[in-house]
Amino acid sequence: MKPFRLLGGLLVSLVLSTGAAQTVADVQKLPLVHDPLAKTPRAALSAADQQAVTTLARTLNARPEVQDLKRKWPYSQGVSLKTVLFTISAPFRSGTPERLTVFSVSEAEPPVLLFVLSGAKGLTADLVEPAIDTDAESCWVGQGYSLRDVDQNGLREVAFTLDCTPGEMMLTDLYLFRYGPGRWVFWQAFPVSSSYGGGWEGHEESIKIHVRKGPSPQFYGLLDRQKWAGPPEFVSRTEPTRTVGVIKYAPGSADTTWRVRHLF
Repeated sequence: MKPFRLLGGLLVSLVLSTGAAQTVADVQKLPLVHDPLAKTPRAALSAADQQAVTTLARTLNARPEVQDLKRKWPYSQGVSLKTVLFTISAPFRSGTPERLTVFSVSEAEPPVLLFVLSGAKGLTADLVEPAIDTDAESCWVGQGYSLRDVDQNGLREVAFTLDCTPGEMMLTDLYLFRYGPGRWVFWQAFPVSSSYGGGWEGHEESIKIHVRKGPSPQFYGLLDRQKWAGPPEFVSRTEPTRTVGVIKYAPGSADTTWRVRHLF
């Protein structure tokens, strides 16, 4: 097994803030997609939302497709109010708002999500699962929320984080999905935090993700990295090496990291 991590596969260019064509101040003016230092709390569901989700979960758990998930993954307990990542009403497939409820199906290996749309078009469910090997005990789904129409096509997108702890490291990646021609599609991925401290070296890194909205949106990262190395007595008396700058991400391309399977 290998840790679920995309950092090595991302195409980025780091431009230090001093004299950069796109400065830190410029990027800070753009809409914020994710701040790893300000965790988005899970939305508090109203009594009406809780009842709606409970009813929806009962309907889903009765479906043979969802029952099959329990048989495939021993750690899957089906869907319930406790496994809701978020629920929100917004345009996702068309300009007409409909409710999207995202459930975390499995808390063990692999991390699996269920995207459920309910509205005038009826009830549909799509399974989002990793298409690569994952470490059985090192990754879990963290936050989940919707984005406010980043590509300006009138529809919302979905974001969630995956936290991993391979060995002595702590890593968090951000994944974006949007509704494509007739189905959910994996869109973009960004590393947003990383930390390591072992032996004579270590680092702490956070990346805030911003976007310039448009039909072909441009994503930027604000990098803040501190790194240290040397004997413990030396490290304790010195300031870490710090790198601050702007990351301009290359346009997203087709990726097979996540697989979307339409259940019904």
